[in-house]
Amino acid sequence: MPQLSDGELDVSVIDATPATHLTRPRRAPGTEIHPPANAGTGQWLLQRGPKYIRVGEHVARLAQHLDGTHDSATLAHQLGPAWSPEVVDRVVAQLDGLGLIDDGEMTAPGRPRRWQLVPPFTIQLTLLRPGRTMLRLQPVFALIASRFVGWLAALTGLAGLGALVVQADVVGRALGEPLPVTSYLAILVALIVATSIHELGHAAMLIRHGGRPSRIGIMLFYFLPSFFCDVSDAWRLEDRRQRVRVALAGPMVQATLGSAAGLLALLVDSPDRRAAMVFFAVGSYVTSLLNLLPLVKLDGYIALMSLVDVPFLRARAIADARRALARLLFGGTYQRELPTRWTVWYGLACLAFPAYLLATAGALWVGLLQRAGLVGLTIVLLALCYALYLLGRGARRLAAEVRAAGVRRLRVALVLAGLALAFGAALFARVPYTVEGAYVTQDGRTTLVLLDSADAARLAPGQRVELIGNGAVLHGHLGTATIATAPPTPGSAPVSSFFPIRVDAGLTLPVTGYPLDVTETPGHRTAAAKVHTGDLPLWELAYRTYVRPFL
Repeated sequence: MPQLSDGELDVSVIDATPATHLTRPRRAPGTEIHPPANAGTGQWLLQRGPKYIRVGEHVARLAQHLDGTHDSATLAHQLGPAWSPEVVDRVVAQLDGLGLIDDGEMTAPGRPRRWQLVPPFTIQLTLLRPGRTMLRLQPVFALIASRFVGWLAALTGLAGLGALVVQADVVGRALGEPLPVTSYLAILVALIVATSIHELGHAAMLIRHGGRPSRIGIMLFYFLPSFFCDVSDAWRLEDRRQRVRVALAGPMVQATLGSAAGLLALLVDSPDRRAAMVFFAVGSYVTSLLNLLPLVKLDGYIALMSLVDVPFLRARAIADARRALARLLFGGTYQRELPTRWTVWYGLACLAFPAYLLATAGALWVGLLQRAGLVGLTIVLLALCYALYLLGRGARRLAAEVRAAGVRRLRVALVLAGLALAFGAALFARVPYTVEGAYVTQDGRTTLVLLDSADAARLAPGQRVELIGNGAVLHGHLGTATIATAPPTPGSAPVSSFFPIRVDAGLTLPVTGYPLDVTETPGHRTAAAKVHTGDLPLWELAYRTYVRPFL
């Protein structure tokens, strides 16, 4: 993912009495002042360590004079009639709030460590600091990132989509049926390589426009291996459209690689290899689309922020959305971060999107993880804990803003009581409860098979069993059955019954088998199964799904 700072100094609001170290202000040690990358009247950058602050030329000129020997009146005189001592004090106070004014105890930031932890779940290892050496290759990168190559990539992307439409049956098999372990390994390696080239796309576009990446390396992004390229130098580009191109270059490169795989799959005879290439193509397209979503801090957000030229757009929009919700629930007076109305709706979408993403991932993966037993349930539990952490962090921020807004305590108590009652009522709402397992057809008999961690206590004769596909992404309907009256028996079932992988037929798992009366014969010998056991209160469903297996 491109590591791009999104800060810019806003000198429109600050009102502070100068502290002692601000009477004759000095720039913090290690603070660098960068002029625009292109000659003109673009934005300047103040940099200290990994922090980039975008400022105008006047603020940059002020920063150049902050050597600790001048007071605000002298600085205003040196800078010209546009400045007054009061304006100097306000700007210096904000620079101080950003950690750019020496308080007498600051030291120059050391050389960044090769290992860095970026909260919450990203670990970066810097492999290369290109510096100015990469600029020597600017003619090469200018050719790679030229308009002709861009149009060629767009046409290739459209052709790749057409190739996937022609191979719709292969797409269905690749996403909806188990593949060999070697195919998944090849897909994983290809995606890692594609992500690396994705990052080089950002670097190439940045160099084409006169900037340079500061760090290139590998990282674990939410526990997934990937490459990264720090293109914070894009803030030096004068034209916001150039910054947008830098942000969009990566997704375009990845989509082009996916389209190439889709086209090459037409020439492959091996069914497994062809399915793997199609899987990679679909994965590349989906990854590119996710990167373009501006609701999370990925390429699409950087592009949107560069287009509208609003610093810290997402964080400020979320703050306005949170305050709008607080005003609706509790009343009070809140200060807006951004004056535009659309950013409130954008902030609400940013708040809601993580919940939507978790719900979508749950619908896609929870069944598979439940079939994985305690390991899968542990992963689900960790994801829920992270979701609760995000919810708690948002609640703390909301509470702090409500207290600062002067809201009456009685109204807060009444609203919280209403929310608690609504939450309690939701816990007793009845929802469908299913038990995840698999089925095996052998010698003309179909058997429901469950791992030891499955909630077999809810099973009873006559319950409806849905036989579904066991693909990595798609889980299409294959057939229906009901649990027979015959008693369950211990046995074994192939690993591919529970997981979307094809392995040696001799590799099995211990299971408990329940004979089925088949009403709709499935087309596959073995795949996943889902038992519909009726409705349960939400609290009991949560207990049986996420607590009981650990007991």
